[in-house]
Amino acid sequence: MMQGHPPVPVPAISDAEADARLQSNHFDLEAMLAKADGRFHAGDGKAAASFYRAIARLIQQRGAGNRTEADAAERCARMSAWFDARFRDHLLASLDTAGFSPANRHPRFQKSLEMMLGERERPPEYRQFPQTPLVHYYPELPYVQFADPANFDWVSKLEAEFPALRDEAVALLEGHADFRPYVKRDLQRPQGDVHGMLENPDWSTLFLWENGAAVEDHVVLCPKLFDAVMRHIPLCHIGRRAPSVMLSLLRPGARIPPHTGMINCRYICHLPLVVPPDCGFRVGDRTIEWQEGKVIIFDDTVQHEAWNNSDRNRLVLIFDIWRPELDESEHAQITTLFHAVDSYS
Repeated sequence: MMQGHPPVPVPAISDAEADARLQSNHFDLEAMLAKADGRFHAGDGKAAASFYRAIARLIQQRGAGNRTEADAAERCARMSAWFDARFRDHLLASLDTAGFSPANRHPRFQKSLEMMLGERERPPEYRQFPQTPLVHYYPELPYVQFADPANFDWVSKLEAEFPALRDEAVALLEGHADFRPYVKRDLQRPQGDVHGMLENPDWSTLFLWENGAAVEDHVVLCPKLFDAVMRHIPLCHIGRRAPSVMLSLLRPGARIPPHTGMINCRYICHLPLVVPPDCGFRVGDRTIEWQEGKVIIFDDTVQHEAWNNSDRNRLVLIFDIWRPELDESEHAQITTLFHAVDSYS
């Protein structure tokens, strides 16, 4: 049981009933509140906080329809503030324990931390497509939509192995590998349908590295692809957060709607493996066509989208690397921060 918290009632409906109601209506307030309180009593602070925040935000957006909703909004706001203070204490204690007290933090990292904790405003960015990371903004990095692959010495090494990698990719498609929808449902978080992509197999993936480890059952299906990435690429390792090494399948006629990524301290890289005609990719105000065997590198916190207007599957190898402007001390501090985030409960 968490200590020092505002009073939290036992939910009137079961977790299973709340899940069923939320699958029918993502904005069922009674079910959302039952999930928040239920997750709290289960000791799952992350999930509880996400539901309390979602309820307070929803009622603020649409207005309280009655006294019950007004009281719920007020209680959820109190719970959110309590969780925010608890989360802040956890992060700062974790950084101090790892040797990153305020005096030892990189200035850019310190600013990013203050923004994350709501203690500093992000500087305004006057452009059509700014960086809009969903989780963590790292300041003072040059604005980039597509980076120049010629500036990365590993690109030519990876591209040199393309013929063998493409053959392995074609075999995967023909062998009906177990690609799964990229946007997955999580019953322990408030869940809206992300632009029609929730559990949508039109955009599917096969992970080779996920949650901090190789996915051995998938690696054995494409050992050359995995080996090439591990030998050549200076991957961005941030605990369970990164890297993601995956094969991204976009089915015929499918489109990935405009969206942005989680963190801007990394670049996302594509090696296009199977690209039929009439496929495209936009980052910010620049649109390109993938070329098989030619790496592209981009900032996924700038709005981007993709489409496959052909009648065949498109397959791209995706992985992430650190932004080159960051030094090793920043790598260590960002990694420690996200270890703390992931260990918080």
